[in-house]
Amino acid sequence: MSVRTKGRRSIIVREQTYIWYIAPDDESPYNILHIVSDDKRLILSCPLGTGRSYVISKGRIFQAKETNGHWNRYLLPFEIPDSITPKFVEKVIVWAMQNQGAVSVSAQNMPV
Repeated sequence: MSVRTKGRRSIIVREQTYIWYIAPDDESPYNILHIVSDDKRLILSCPLGTGRSYVISKGRIFQAKETNGHWNRYLLPFEIPDSITPKFVEKVIVWAMQNQGAVSVSAQNMPV
């Protein structure tokens, strides 16, 4: 099953296609940046405007390692800009695909 693309943007990073879009979160007051690889191995959600820069990994791979498939939260090593651009999306993807020692945080310490 492929990723729905209608009304969403695509970006190619290192010969891999990703779909990204911003949507309101049903369970919080925040908007969420969603990034999904076309093979659905990398699935990220990045809450916007929370005051803490972090991502939620929901896919089967993160930082070049297989994951447990659960929602895992990691601090971003950079700030989230006010305007989300393809350049920022690419930066998140490159960071999420490289093994750079992401710092894991618990859900209790995060706003979402």
